[in-house]
Amino acid sequence: MFKKQYLAIASALILTTTLIPTSSQAATGTKNLQAKYNNIKVIYNGAAVPTTIEPFIVNGTTYIPLRMMAGVFSKDVAWDGAKYTITVKDLPNSQHANELAARDAQIRSLQNTIDSLNKEISDLKNGKKNNSNKKNDDIQDALDDLEDDLNSDYDDYKDLKWSISLKGDEDDVDVEIEINLDKYKDEFDDLDDDGDVEALVEDIIKDIWDDKDFEDADIKGEIIDSDSDDTIYEFEGDASDQDIKFDV
Repeated sequence: MFKKQYLAIASALILTTTLIPTSSQAATGTKNLQAKYNNIKVIYNGAAVPTTIEPFIVNGTTYIPLRMMAGVFSKDVAWDGAKYTITVKDLPNSQHANELAARDAQIRSLQNTIDSLNKEISDLKNGKKNNSNKKNDDIQDALDDLEDDLNSDYDDYKDLKWSISLKGDEDDVDVEIEINLDKYKDEFDDLDDDGDVEALVEDIIKDIWDDKDFEDADIKGEIIDSDSDDTIYEFEGDASDQDIKFDV
């Protein structure tokens, strides 16, 4: 019943007792109506709807002010007196708008958090990379210094000319010892017979392990004839038990 009455309301605007036809095809004119007032109240969701214009009944149809119900249903009503036109528009849903605004703010906050975390991750990666590069540079510097020390200590071992090269890192070190057999073959053979060549290798390996940067490094190496580039000796040192092995 209420729906039917509301449809009747939506189809016309009651101004005092004058009825204006809403159809563009209807003829204009004036009609006198007999309105019946009976203290009509409109209850919406259990609450009375306030109005300054009392609803009334004409020929069995109850008429309610359109602007009154527009507020109930969140509509905006505008009357154009020049064109005799009623314009009804939806009002923004303030609660829905607030919820959307709150959600947008939450999304922006989350996006800012994501951006901040991504930057932190990127900084950490760059920092780790830089630290790794710095560590590698430090190890290489330590390896270069150790190589210089070994060459200083053993380059004229037993009056022969030796050249020592190191490669690797704190876990594994490769050692290359060069001797020119074209020049020192007899002397080298004499050292080899006396076990001095193995003693040289053992001393070099132990000096490497004595360096704090390479104390846990496993060592592999070879003695090479710099004249022919042939391998004379191969050797390795296991840092876990300080065991040194030779392979001629």
